[in-house]
Amino acid sequence: METEVLLRIIAIAIAGGILLSTVSWADVVSKLKTWFTRKPKPKVEITKDETSFLEIVESWHTLRHQCDSYGLTEAVEKIDEVFPLLNVEEEDRNV
Repeated sequence: METEVLLRIIAIAIAGGILLSTVSWADVVSKLKTWFTRKPKPKVEITKDETSFLEIVESWHTLRHQCDSYGLTEAVEKIDEVFPLLNVEEEDRNV
């Protein structure tokens, strides 16, 4: 190798070493740990409280409306298949 090419490679290596010495490695390691750690599953609390029919219908309507607003037509169709009795009222409104 020529001297000039060798000096450029050495200069790049020194610049890379200086650049790497300015990095806070503790932050990098902690960030990598958070990427690879498993997150605990959220606990679902089962309540013994009675829910009214109106609360169920409201939940269904909210879910259907959100799916409809996001353009999830297949999800809306499946919701309509699962809850056909709740669609009767809405079909009457559309007629």
